[in-house]
Amino acid sequence: MYCQNKITHTVQEGDSLYKLSRQYKTTVTELILGNPGVNPYNLQVGMKLLVCPGPEYEMPAEDMGQNPNQPQMGGNRTEDAMRLAWLNHVFWTRMYLMSVSADAADQKAVENRLLETADEITSVFATSFPVNVIRQLRNLLLEHIEIAGQIIAALKTGDMSNYDALIKSWYANANQIAELLGQQNPYFAGRETRNMMLNHLDLTREEIEHQMNGEYEQSIDVFRDIENQAIEMADFFARGLMAR
Repeated sequence: MYCQNKITHTVQEGDSLYKLSRQYKTTVTELILGNPGVNPYNLQVGMKLLVCPGPEYEMPAEDMGQNPNQPQMGGNRTEDAMRLAWLNHVFWTRMYLMSVSADAADQKAVENRLLETADEITSVFATSFPVNVIRQLRNLLLEHIEIAGQIIAALKTGDMSNYDALIKSWYANANQIAELLGQQNPYFAGRETRNMMLNHLDLTREEIEHQMNGEYEQSIDVFRDIENQAIEMADFFARGLMAR
C-alpha cells in the first residue's frame, strides 16, 4: 500500500499497537499490515515501526523541535490512561487464555504480564484515592486476575465442581471492587459500577467458555464485545474521577 507521509516510530516503554493507532489516527490492522513479521503482542523498546498516519493526523507544532513519539491520543489524559489500562487488561487476559488453551510455553510470561495490568489500572485511580485504598484495589484486581486463571485451568481439566465455586468467588470479588470504589467516590456508589464489573465478568466468562470448547469464532466475536465494554467501563471510571 502506497503511503505519501510515512513515519518511522521508535517503540518506547508502554507502547502498544492500540496506543499507536490512536496517536497516529490509524488502525491496529493497518499497523500490522505495514510491519509484517513484527509480533504485535511483543513490541520491543527501540524497535522501528513504519506508520502511515490517517488523514485526521496532524503533526503537533511543538514536534518541530521535540520527540515525534510523544503520545497524542486526542482526549483527556485520565480517560486515555484509563482506556489503555483496561484494554491492556482484556487483551492480556485473552493472550493468557489462548496460551493456556494451546498449552504454549509462554504461559508464565504471559501471566506475569497480565498481572501487571492490575498496577496499570490502580495507577490511574492513585491520583484520587488514598494509598491504603489503592492497596486494597490492587489486591482485589490481582485476585480478580488470579481467579480468572483458576477458572481457565478448571475448564481445561474439566473440574466443573471447582469451576462453579470459582465463579461464585469471582463475582463476589467484583462486588467487593464496586463497593470499595463506591465508598471512595459518590459517583461510583450507584448500581452502574457494580453492573459494569459484572458485565465485564459475564462477557469474559462467555469468551473463556467458547475458547476452551474450541468455539473459536464465537470466542472472537465475544472479544469484540469485551473491547467495547472495556472502553465504556474505562470512560465511566474516568468520568467519576474527574467529577470528584
